[in-house]
Amino acid sequence: MSVFLLSCSDDDNLPAWEEGYMDIHFINTGRGESVYHIFPDGTTLLMDTAGSLLKEHKHMPVQPKPSADISSGKVISDYVRHFLPAVCDGRLDYMMITHFHSDHIGDYADSLPDHPSGKFKLTSFAEVGSSIPADRILFRVVDSLRPSSVILAESAVFENTKAFLEWTEEENGTESGTFMPAGCSQVTLTHNPASYPDFVFRNIASGGYVWTGEGEESFTMIPEKSVMLADGGKKALPPENILSCVFLLSYGDFDYFSGGDIQYKDRSEYPYFDIEEPVSRVIKKVEAMKASHHCTSLANSAELLDVARPDVVIANVWRDVQPNGATLGRIIASNPECEIFTTNLAPKNRSAIESYKDRIRATQGHFVLRVFPGGKQYMIYQLDDTDQSYRIVEMFGPYECK
Repeated sequence: MSVFLLSCSDDDNLPAWEEGYMDIHFINTGRGESVYHIFPDGTTLLMDTAGSLLKEHKHMPVQPKPSADISSGKVISDYVRHFLPAVCDGRLDYMMITHFHSDHIGDYADSLPDHPSGKFKLTSFAEVGSSIPADRILFRVVDSLRPSSVILAESAVFENTKAFLEWTEEENGTESGTFMPAGCSQVTLTHNPASYPDFVFRNIASGGYVWTGEGEESFTMIPEKSVMLADGGKKALPPENILSCVFLLSYGDFDYFSGGDIQYKDRSEYPYFDIEEPVSRVIKKVEAMKASHHCTSLANSAELLDVARPDVVIANVWRDVQPNGATLGRIIASNPECEIFTTNLAPKNRSAIESYKDRIRATQGHFVLRVFPGGKQYMIYQLDDTDQSYRIVEMFGPYECK
């Protein structure tokens, strides 16, 4: 892989998206994960709305970006609006919530401001969705026979989400539905699809169901609730992370894998907790990958990485145990030339990256992966996250697609 580094002057800004390019923006709020996609015809997909309110924990969060005075929802909304293509007319085509953890959908607190309608609180998801309307919102499969250890129906954030969805359906005509675990016809180009026949968005997994590799068929290894409870009580219920929405995105020769927070933790006791192994059977070698579960421990398994063998990994880091050193080791073992980028790096965790510092190119900021028309090459841009100017700090590339 031929790579060079270009330094940028203080007044450099990311050139506006143009038809034929594909952008993947890793938005850094310091409060979780949010990834904004602009497909080659201008179709947009915002995946997750980072919004954890965590302040104290044994695994501390990093400092909010650009400031704790700006809500995560506003940071994301401002960023998306700044880069929103004109063809979208002020709306998102798709929003997706990969799973129901606060660092992906947002926390609930009585102290959060009410929406002007008075019908819901402005959690990060509701704040983004009410600020920038979406045509369609997708959530992971919810299977009452196979619930996760997160009890959705009893949570305030779930009730608040329902109230927001009712409001945006009536106010904005937004449709909400389930991200299906197989097929490539659910998330499609909406503005000029005929010009990009080599663009494919392949659903891989959702709610613990995984594509079989054939048609739109899926399967799950997760037993029914009664079996799990009899086997080990509530601890046998699948962790919310493994139920994440998973997809594979292709544009020309460029392939990209996104697995939400999938992991393999506790697979020795409950084999169905390892969702990465069945996912690995139906993916392929990729140019780039979003690190699963913030590049923390017991995620990004050797089984998955040995198939994906990414040339570039970008991790949405937001706590002081991310990235994990052993996880970085597996990434490099799968592809010794892989380059790694992290949106944050807590001072406490710098020792974790010491052995891999020659493979870790940047550890702070928003990152934009821009694929050139036709999918033959791509660049990575590191943007300043200390304010909302989105100034380019460094550029990496071009990287060649194979």
